[in-house]
Amino acid sequence: MVIIITRVTKIKILAFLGFLFVAMAARPGLDVLKRQLAVSGRLKPIYRVATAENKIALTFDISWGEVTPPLVLNVLKEHRIRATFFLSGPWASTHAEVVKRIVADGHEVGSHGYKHDNLSQLSEAQIAENIEKAHRILKDLVGYEPHFLRPPNGDFDDRVITVAGERGYAVVIWSLDSLDWKNPGLDYMIKKVLGKVQKGDIILFHASDTAKQTHLVLPAILQGLREKGLESVPLSELLPAPSHPDPKTPGPR
Repeated sequence: MVIIITRVTKIKILAFLGFLFVAMAARPGLDVLKRQLAVSGRLKPIYRVATAENKIALTFDISWGEVTPPLVLNVLKEHRIRATFFLSGPWASTHAEVVKRIVADGHEVGSHGYKHDNLSQLSEAQIAENIEKAHRILKDLVGYEPHFLRPPNGDFDDRVITVAGERGYAVVIWSLDSLDWKNPGLDYMIKKVLGKVQKGDIILFHASDTAKQTHLVLPAILQGLREKGLESVPLSELLPAPSHPDPKTPGPR
């Protein structure tokens, strides 16, 4: 099949690419948008990271609740593990002390947006508002600008990735889902994660109160990762983000 690209189409493509590269040069963090350009021209989120190092990233989404977050943090601290937490703006604003503990324990903070809406169903202006409102809240609480966005429900399209990229965010999904939000049982989650995990994986967990078994399964999963020779690190150690001040404490104690 022969695809004919008209002169007008070529101009539009070149203009779009030119916008991206100018934006990347002008705003920190937008180099990640270049990495998300597929050969087909479709934008893709980051699912996993190609790496020669035996590292994976544990990530936790929080949108509601106050029981599970400290339980998860306790386990991570006990095992001296640093992770990445994707926080929704409204939850963070009403749980400032927990957010401060996340940072103090050496974890990384990313954005889970503001309203828990499927961003692909919104207008570009609404997508931008969602991202920006959450950004202002998180920046004030954590003391630096987050650069990773996990859209609610993992929902995205090209517009979501583009609008996020214009604001310095890389859209991050996951390569391995623990399904902990379904509370499927400890054995199921252990097999689901440890049976498939590979270096470079981004593993999805939740620390919202709907995930009632996460803190119970984490010790076995962390032990299993160690036995496989895999080191759990914050996402930015797999995919470097623009530098931000390190928390005052270098990691969990």
